[in-house]
Amino acid sequence: MRRAFLSLALFSSAFILPQAAHADTMDDFVLMGGGNTITFSLPASPPGNMMTCPPNSPSCLPGSQTFFSVSTLVTSNNTQTTETIDFPTMRFEGGLQILFPGDPLALLGNQLYTPDAANPTFRTDGPFFLSQIVQGNPPFVSYTLTITPEATSTPEPSTIALVATGLVSLVGFAAVRLRKRSLLRAI
Repeated sequence: MRRAFLSLALFSSAFILPQAAHADTMDDFVLMGGGNTITFSLPASPPGNMMTCPPNSPSCLPGSQTFFSVSTLVTSNNTQTTETIDFPTMRFEGGLQILFPGDPLALLGNQLYTPDAANPTFRTDGPFFLSQIVQGNPPFVSYTLTITPEATSTPEPSTIALVATGLVSLVGFAAVRLRKRSLLRAI
């Protein structure tokens, strides 16, 4: 009876549990322009921490309404630092702002994520062409941003369940064998 139950549990776990793996994905960002190469990685769908820009705030990009911020390790021209990156939702365009110490880099261009700053998922259909906001009159400095998905493998839930059920079955089988041996020795 027990053997039939364990076999049924093992067989059914392969079909009852979800089959699709939900791999955590990271996106690799490469920003090039103005003699700079800046790279960093972020989750493909970072946690939304939407904030609203106060009107006429000097720390917000012109025309921005809402944004979300992420702190990450940034490599800029072979120098690594931890920086805060703002991703604003613009009235007409998107952009990003990297807050380097004493020298923020503010860029405008296409919206880099969908649907909004509360639930962002980065777009990977670039490259994106961005222009650096320069105080005073143009010329603007052009930047190109590519966002490349990088999948990290995680086991499917059904695979984990199969392994766990198999281990439980082996432990149960070993316990039954030990019990039978101890009963035979007692006789």
